[in-house]
Amino acid sequence: MNILKALSKQLFGAKYERILKSLITCLILFLAVHAAEINLEIAPSILFLTATAFTAGIMWQALHTSGNADRMAGLYMLPFANREMTFSVVSAFAGYTLFTKTFPVLALFFAVHEWSVLQIAVAFGCACNGCLAAAAWYAMVNEALHQKRWQRMLFAALWCVGILLSIFFVQEIMVHSVIVFASLFLSILSLLTADAYVFYHSATAKLPLRRTKGKGSIFLYLLRYLITNKNYLMNTVGLCVVGGFLPILLGQFEGMNMMPFGFAILCLNTPICILLSCDPDLEQAVRVLPGQVWRFCTSYCFFIFSVNMAVNSVYLAAWQIRRGGVGCMEIMAAVLIALQSAILSVSLEWFFPIRDWKIESDLWHHPRKYIVPLIMLLLAGIIAM
Repeated sequence: MNILKALSKQLFGAKYERILKSLITCLILFLAVHAAEINLEIAPSILFLTATAFTAGIMWQALHTSGNADRMAGLYMLPFANREMTFSVVSAFAGYTLFTKTFPVLALFFAVHEWSVLQIAVAFGCACNGCLAAAAWYAMVNEALHQKRWQRMLFAALWCVGILLSIFFVQEIMVHSVIVFASLFLSILSLLTADAYVFYHSATAKLPLRRTKGKGSIFLYLLRYLITNKNYLMNTVGLCVVGGFLPILLGQFEGMNMMPFGFAILCLNTPICILLSCDPDLEQAVRVLPGQVWRFCTSYCFFIFSVNMAVNSVYLAAWQIRRGGVGCMEIMAAVLIALQSAILSVSLEWFFPIRDWKIESDLWHHPRKYIVPLIMLLLAGIIAM
């Protein structure tokens, strides 16, 4: 309990004030949307999938955040029982994920559709299962990578696929609830044998900011930073996949040029737009060194522009294969939106960095990330007209 209390205070505040703020936010969201009388038809499988996948993704990010080693260094220096440390870490991050991220999303789902008590209970069970299953998968994957026990990674993959298949193909809600609780039980059994140090080593190694000669040293540093942080790299790869499917979705709209809207959507690459906010040491070093306003910001802008154009290139190629008609004007629109997005993103990071965050998941889901994409959507609308 002492370990759990120490971690919880670091995540929620000294008096757990963040829990109350999150619950108040959920209540306000629910009442506001419900009072607006917004009603949507939502299948139970979508509710269960969101509760499971969204929560598992946030839990994975929370366990993999780069500040965990510093946050838990003192705890791991003291004598501890392996199971107590494991369940304290998992419980603290699970509570943080549920209260600050999952519950507001579920509040929106509950506000726009009328659900039965059993469906609500199963949704909360899916959310809890997402937290514990993600922690179990995380331990399995890390142990497989460090100890060459690849069968554990295969088991984690089959387990994940099994949960997803049960959500879509099991129609009886009682049967699905049994599957959820079976997965919860399996997660607990897996965590009982997990090594507590896999969560301590979850911190992503950061690259030192070296003073190297050469015009492109800062750009190369940012590129290495992106490659080293697998979460950031996977988010960019995911956007490339989205870019491959966007022509199918946007091509259904007739009578209007929808291609520029795809460029605006694909600029929502949050991780590469928060590199100063997520690394206070880097920000301090950059601001202290002379002449960095122009030198660093220019390289940072070119870095974001390069990543945006790489994603846009996939989108343009997919559009040409699917619908054709990609010409000079479309390429110019891609360049314009990618460059403008990079300039605005760097400006926000330099003049309005995000402060007072607990884990990197707070940065990934900060409302500030929507400012640039919304402006780009307006610009895309002007180009489309």
